[in-house]
Amino acid sequence: MAVLICKDSGKSIYLRDFHRFGRLAHSVDTLLNYPEVTRIHAVIEWVEPHWYIRDLSKNGVWLNGKKLEKQTKSLLSLHDNISFSEVSKVEYQLVSIEPPKDLLLPVGNDSLDVIELERYHFLPNNQDPKIIVYFDPNKYTWCYENTDDHQLMTLEDSDIITIDAQQWQLFKAEMTSQENTVDLSPPASTDDIEFIFSLSLDEEQTELKVKHNDELQDFDVRSHHYLTVLLARYKLADIKNHFAPEVQGWVQVKKLARDLGINECHVNIQIHRARKQFIESFNFMSADTLIERKRGKVRFGGEHYVIYKGQACESTE
Repeated sequence: MAVLICKDSGKSIYLRDFHRFGRLAHSVDTLLNYPEVTRIHAVIEWVEPHWYIRDLSKNGVWLNGKKLEKQTKSLLSLHDNISFSEVSKVEYQLVSIEPPKDLLLPVGNDSLDVIELERYHFLPNNQDPKIIVYFDPNKYTWCYENTDDHQLMTLEDSDIITIDAQQWQLFKAEMTSQENTVDLSPPASTDDIEFIFSLSLDEEQTELKVKHNDELQDFDVRSHHYLTVLLARYKLADIKNHFAPEVQGWVQVKKLARDLGINECHVNIQIHRARKQFIESFNFMSADTLIERKRGKVRFGGEHYVIYKGQACESTE
């Protein structure tokens, strides 16, 4: 994430991939409330792999003490100093030039670090998550779920969520690139993915390997793999009973919890652990490629899979 620091106040400004500065409150990303600043005074933008600044104003922008040529992109470097007005003398320093990154910003608590969002997060920690936040690449949106009520919601820019009494605000820094590509990328398919489950004879251990484009990825032995293989078994049973494809494999979370011997909250966390491991390996896939969900039901999302128990093949699809 790229960050500007106001030298006077010490306030951090996190940069979006197309970040506007000016006096027009509802049309800029950072408000500069000085009379000599124009409505849209300047833009800092990410053009991979660099950041650039453009002067759009009547009164000028200064980079390291030199006035910029209007409407011309100027390359930015680490520790550059920027002034948006010759009169106010307020100066900003570029303290990070990392690529744009979506963030969760702490509200009203400057002692907390920002959370740089990856594809999947268990918050406040992996061991006892209260909130699950993940990115859906097909819809180009952030989603979150409260582990207490399991309500799934989408997040828009500036939305606020609460984690352990602390509020966090979503800051979408990559909005332009996402909007430009959302209609260009077709949904990822599971047709060329094969899931290979290996169960011990006592079913105490479950290993998963995933084959994609002739490459085999080892997902190792994980407790959440048993949940996934159980869902695969439900789906296979429905296929053998000639159920219609749209209903194959759907099972109530309550039944899944009973079959696993755990509560529903733990089931949902296990589902998210399985999805997280999958999409971190296949970052172009949606979370429901592995496990689909709807209205208190779940099902295995794979089309091609094989289940081994011990050395024997139990079933295949």
